[in-house]
Amino acid sequence: MSTDPQAEVVRNWAPMVGRWSVELAEQRLRYLGPQEPASPPPFGICVTNAELSDGSISATVQVSEIPNGAHHRTEGRILLGYRSPNERYITAGLGGWGSAYAIGEFVPGSGWRALVTAGAEENLALRHPYNLEVTLVGQRIFVRVDDVRVLEHVLENPINGGQVGLFTFGNGTVDFSDFSIGSRPGTLFVVMQFSEPYQQLYEQVIKPVAREFKLEAYHAGEVFQPGIILRDIAQGIVDAKVVVAEITPANQNVFYEIGYAHALRKPTILLADRDQREQLPFDISGYRVLFYNNTIAGKEQVKEGLRKHLGAALGDGSRQAA
Repeated sequence: MSTDPQAEVVRNWAPMVGRWSVELAEQRLRYLGPQEPASPPPFGICVTNAELSDGSISATVQVSEIPNGAHHRTEGRILLGYRSPNERYITAGLGGWGSAYAIGEFVPGSGWRALVTAGAEENLALRHPYNLEVTLVGQRIFVRVDDVRVLEHVLENPINGGQVGLFTFGNGTVDFSDFSIGSRPGTLFVVMQFSEPYQQLYEQVIKPVAREFKLEAYHAGEVFQPGIILRDIAQGIVDAKVVVAEITPANQNVFYEIGYAHALRKPTILLADRDQREQLPFDISGYRVLFYNNTIAGKEQVKEGLRKHLGAALGDGSRQAA
């Protein structure tokens, strides 16, 4: 549902872990190895001032030879969702866990774990400039190497902000160049009954407020492609930054979709007609619900309530300037 991103070259870098050589004029970065005195494990992190929640990151990556005494090649990956070396972040790219391609996650208190891998590490050509592209759409992450899709994975938890950058593991050198970021507008997926007055609420309230937060709102009834609608709904929830669900009619499909969103830990905002407040199902009654009156004045009130809920879910900085 999103448009193609417009790539922007990144010009600000800050080495956080390991030894780095940064040539801003040439847009080249080299990981030189772990900090001295070296303390295991040997890894490097270099971050930019940019954040990404939906879009693509690309870079040219060249992995060095295996240093003397090392058991594996040094890895070079893109870093997503960085806040500090001790908080959760995602890495995706070349090398890791004995594989050619890997998507991994740093878990505070536990260390790094592989989420998905493919290929044998020995298949990576040394000193070959690989074109690496990592695309994030909601909780779905894709990795392309030399324009070939090599990995796809759905993250268990959303990436809620954080900087992007570079990640390495090992004692050898890794060269990065041509680093660029292309962001897309995120999506807001709406779960609702496709009838009036709910369609009117969707058109007059939800879509305009979503645009204020640079989000593209849509629901499964607007997906015009062959296939199973339940699959379209599941993909819409996975790919969305936020889910909004209208729960006034006791619709089993709607509650199923809310359950899937909660299983993904997706930020989910529930809407309901105030007249039905006492009739909410037991398993929903414990969640925060934004009630509204189905009147002209009521729609203005729910707009303001939706703005507050979206601001809390996304951060106030995501809203467009008035």
